[in-house]
Amino acid sequence: MRRVFLPMFALLLPAAAGAQMAPDSPMVQALRDGHASAPLPPSPRVDLVVQKIREVSGSQGDVTLEVTRIARFTAQPKCGRVAYGLYQKSSNTFWGQFGGQLNICEDGTPPQRMCKGVQGLVPAESSCPDGSTPVDTPEVSAALAQAAASGSLTLEQFRARSKDALKTGGSRK
Repeated sequence: MRRVFLPMFALLLPAAAGAQMAPDSPMVQALRDGHASAPLPPSPRVDLVVQKIREVSGSQGDVTLEVTRIARFTAQPKCGRVAYGLYQKSSNTFWGQFGGQLNICEDGTPPQRMCKGVQGLVPAESSCPDGSTPVDTPEVSAALAQAAASGSLTLEQFRARSKDALKTGGSRK
């Protein structure tokens, strides 16, 4: 049985969901330009994934990160949703199981959120005046729901798989 590895999000993105990414990251570039491609960062875990891809494809060609803009948010036009995965040009194979989707803004931050009783939006990592955590806007919530309905992992599913992968040495059967 073939192994499926922990989503590449955990391996490729330097920060947890909600943290700022560099404005020149492939995720931000794809949001701005519609598409971006980048070499994979060197690390033992990434190297292992590349090795497995090469074994399965039968090709020793390079594997790159490919990112495509899915949508821009109407209420936050400098923000949107991108999809990413791994691509091996030599075998013409896109490895979507090593990818996912992400909400991001052109400055590298996540989209702003809403607080109950507050007019306007607040930074994603802020606290609301009443001490509660801000919530996603309806538009962002809809994008997350659509991604989950099309087979992407919800945050809860990702966390569960991440915990499971750590217990099993980084793989799932």
